[in-house]
Amino acid sequence: MMKFKLSEQSKESIRVITIAGILIALFCFLCLNISPIAFFFKRIVKILMPFIIGFAIAFILMPLRNIIETKWLSKSSLKDRTKRKVAVVICLVVLVIIIIAVLLLLIPQLVSSMQTLISNMDTYMASFESFIDRYLSNEEYGSTIETIMNSLSVQVSNWMQELSSFIPKLLNFSVSFVSGILNFFMGLIVSVYILLDEETFRRQIHKAVLAIFSEKTANRIFEITKLTSKMFNSFIFGKALDSLIIGLLCWLVTSIMNIPYSPLISFVVGVTNMIPVFGPFIGAVPSIFILLFIDPMKALEFGIFIIILQQIDGNIIGPYIIGDSMGLPAFWVMFAIILGGGLFGVVGMFLGVPVFAVLFNLLKELLIEKYNSKQIRTE
Repeated sequence: MMKFKLSEQSKESIRVITIAGILIALFCFLCLNISPIAFFFKRIVKILMPFIIGFAIAFILMPLRNIIETKWLSKSSLKDRTKRKVAVVICLVVLVIIIIAVLLLLIPQLVSSMQTLISNMDTYMASFESFIDRYLSNEEYGSTIETIMNSLSVQVSNWMQELSSFIPKLLNFSVSFVSGILNFFMGLIVSVYILLDEETFRRQIHKAVLAIFSEKTANRIFEITKLTSKMFNSFIFGKALDSLIIGLLCWLVTSIMNIPYSPLISFVVGVTNMIPVFGPFIGAVPSIFILLFIDPMKALEFGIFIIILQQIDGNIIGPYIIGDSMGLPAFWVMFAIILGGGLFGVVGMFLGVPVFAVLFNLLKELLIEKYNSKQIRTE
């Protein structure tokens, strides 16, 4: 009888996956079951939010600053410090122009689409009811659709009861929105300091790590930092470009298909596409729900198109832009998204992949090192 034997590579993958799963399960248990830890963590994140936003803005603008400083201004007679200041100012101007351009291009179309949608809601509802009535008269589909409609009516009545708490929720949202705007501008100021004195911050952190840890541990920390930066850099910039392409492609095709509210739907699909794997479907759900009231056949056409678009993105556009930079198998990409979403919502779904990729690669390196050392001892 033939014995089944795993290859050393398969054994190594199993060990990596097992250890990563145990660590993540332990982390989930601590976050979900020890409320003081969760409360403390959320409180710290809320306090440090301006600095988190500042680091994120600096991280995004740093490549542009380096290009301006080392290429565009390389032959100028300006002092190095002046070059840095000019480069940072240009980066901020570019960022502001992009934000204003996006707002000017998208906001009017989105507002117009929303206003048209709200003003025509009665017509859409009447059209939807007549569509349902046609199928209710059919004995083959009537009972099924009637059951679905009864469930929907119960759900709608529940939503109407929840409207009583709408004003407090609106006030909370307004406070959160204002707080978010303030955090963004404070983060912008923090990013200016980081972009101006990046080398100083690097030296200070480098000295602090060397002072606290041994040289071997410090070097390992620097390697992990470099790996983390690489993972986040390739993922964030790659997904941003991928989402822009998907949004534009969705807008082009839905315009050709005469899908109502094409700019609004394409914007939602493009933004949610930042979430790997599930992004286009998450954006498609509210869009299909809106289209159901307008034209059920258009909703069906759009649903089919989204499935095709997701396949094109997952098999052609995404791999071409991002490639295999994460080093994660498809199964663990999905695992990271579900786990991150369960713990931290939409932000967790977005950041789960690069965070898990860092952990996966670190554990893989560790196990390869252990395996090689055992091989050397047995030889």
